[in-house]
Amino acid sequence: MKEYNRLTKRLLKEGYTVSNFPDYVQIDASRLPGDDPLNNMSGGFEYKRWYSDGIVYQTGCGRLVLGRNVIDSMGFAGTDWSHENGNPVIRCPFDRAECPDNDSRLHGIRGGGLCIQCLCACHRTELPYDFENSIEKADKERREEKGRKYKEYAGTHNGRVCQNHMYYDERTREWHLRYDPGICAAMCCSKNGYCPVLNKKLSRKRGNVYYDVKTSGIYQRRGDQISMLDGTPWTNIRKAVRYFKKPCSIDICEAFVKIESGKIRDKYYWGHSRERMLDPSWDFEILNIRAESKPSRDLIQDLEDIRAGISIAFDPDWEKESAEKKKQARAALKQKKIEKLEKKILEAGYGNLEEFSLDRVHADKWLGRERILELESQRRERLKKESQKPVQMTLGDYAEVSPSDGTT
Repeated sequence: MKEYNRLTKRLLKEGYTVSNFPDYVQIDASRLPGDDPLNNMSGGFEYKRWYSDGIVYQTGCGRLVLGRNVIDSMGFAGTDWSHENGNPVIRCPFDRAECPDNDSRLHGIRGGGLCIQCLCACHRTELPYDFENSIEKADKERREEKGRKYKEYAGTHNGRVCQNHMYYDERTREWHLRYDPGICAAMCCSKNGYCPVLNKKLSRKRGNVYYDVKTSGIYQRRGDQISMLDGTPWTNIRKAVRYFKKPCSIDICEAFVKIESGKIRDKYYWGHSRERMLDPSWDFEILNIRAESKPSRDLIQDLEDIRAGISIAFDPDWEKESAEKKKQARAALKQKKIEKLEKKILEAGYGNLEEFSLDRVHADKWLGRERILELESQRRERLKKESQKPVQMTLGDYAEVSPSDGTT
């Protein structure tokens, strides 16, 4: 059984029960094993939102904070830090990792990389809320400092910054620019097509980043299967593989090739860990990374590679073939569903399909009124023929219609 929180212990001591409690609290809707409704994830009663939002708390250093701005509940260091236990926590706007006014169990900096946080325990106070001596004011000043430093950074770099590529280091409280054209390719939202980082208006010509990938290895025997190719080296080249899912400005593609092309190899490496694990001889090489408006093909080079025993595959052709196969498979599957639906209508009738069922929706969408009327006509004709068939009677049937007095 979960231990009751401080709020629940106080209310039970004052004589309240699960059927009689103040209107500013409620019983947590979660349930743990047993018949006790107070045995829940919150440890019994919990404050209603409108009430907990208005509670005034105070940090160890004397700053005030409203209940709506604290972390409602957090389990850490064997303690539930919550409104109900009178000890919710906040993110310290000053990042004092070893603050002597804070609970020592919360000492240290949480998080890694650019984003960090120091947690600070609060306690309830009867002091009136004062914004000038509040955590809210300190948070506002922290945000203003962040915005001011962004403008200062932009000023020192002649405005060649973009929020999509800017990162704020909360440890040093400094801004950094990490230009990644791949972000622009996915979500470029520059006004009038102007890129502040490149300091120019982007070309309206659209393209993509293409590359060739060369894979090689040695044919391996699989199980007991013996092949003439065992131990023979093989090489394949897949050409004109596109990197971005959709086209974008050719300027963005050229910038990616110039400064971020190494990501292509990294992505391919981690995306083919299975091949590397199963075949130690397997290897790959990324070739001919370029930015183009449409994939190009060097037929002379292809012929030379083929003469050298290299298997060549042109990726756009492979994509078209794969898309066509998927299209045909979807069409075949749909045809089977249509045939099954038509059989159901012939047996049960369109009117006997439930009004809002998928069968009724699909019949209206796939078959149309004329086809449905045709199926209904076929069904009526079949029922009419069945009703006109002669009925074969057995000796038992004759006995049933014979007179009861035994006469013939």
